[in-house]
Amino acid sequence: MSSVTVTRTALLAVLLATFVFGSDKTPRTYLKGTITGWQNGMDLWGAGFFGTYGEGVPREKTVFELKGTGRIYLIDYCGAFQAGQFGIGQAVDYRLDSDRLYIRRDNGKEYKCKIEGQRVPQEAMTVAPPAKP
Repeated sequence: MSSVTVTRTALLAVLLATFVFGSDKTPRTYLKGTITGWQNGMDLWGAGFFGTYGEGVPREKTVFELKGTGRIYLIDYCGAFQAGQFGIGQAVDYRLDSDRLYIRRDNGKEYKCKIEGQRVPQEAMTVAPPAKP
């Protein structure tokens, strides 16, 4: 056997092992939420990369409001989800991961959204604390 054949066989074995062991993922846990609104805005893309003064390029964005479990998230840059493929009041399954929010679609794929901000719903802030005995 030549060294090229041995190298190819070893590479194939490593690739196959990666597929076999990489598919053993634990299922993700999703929360229930509702899209409650949206607003248009602007931001600067590429600040520090373009131009001599690093001013960036202005771009339009749509910021969505997602009412989740105990919080309202302001999200944008959700890929195809942002293109208007849903309506106000639509229920979605979502999960959080650091500064990103992932929305699960009907086909099982996820859309990665940037979290612009979050707040506590008004009704949660008006609840009186329990009385002390």
